[in-house]
Amino acid sequence: MSHLTERQRYTISCLLQTGRSQTFMASAIGKDKSVVSREIRRNADERNGEYRSDLAQRKYEKRPQEKPKKIRFTEPVCTCAEDKLRQKYSPEQIAGTEQTLFWTNGG
Repeated sequence: MSHLTERQRYTISCLLQTGRSQTFMASAIGKDKSVVSREIRRNADERNGEYRSDLAQRKYEKRPQEKPKKIRFTEPVCTCAEDKLRQKYSPEQIAGTEQTLFWTNGG
């Protein structure tokens, strides 16, 4: 993965203000230019389109918190799925049932 450090984000911000190209920024921080392009696109201020390293870092730190929790396959869930397979339910039907049960029981 191409995670950027806070220092690399700061460098991008400074170089953007001086009008440097994304290719130059990429070589300055030791990353591919696509990483710089994606960083600017994803983390620019939505109100004015300006890239700020502090805002970009906060967005980066917040993203993992916004990810949905993964559903764990506990023994009861596996048993229930196996029972439904024996009853000729399709995997899609089982997945829908399990997801409904998961969310109605407090997820």
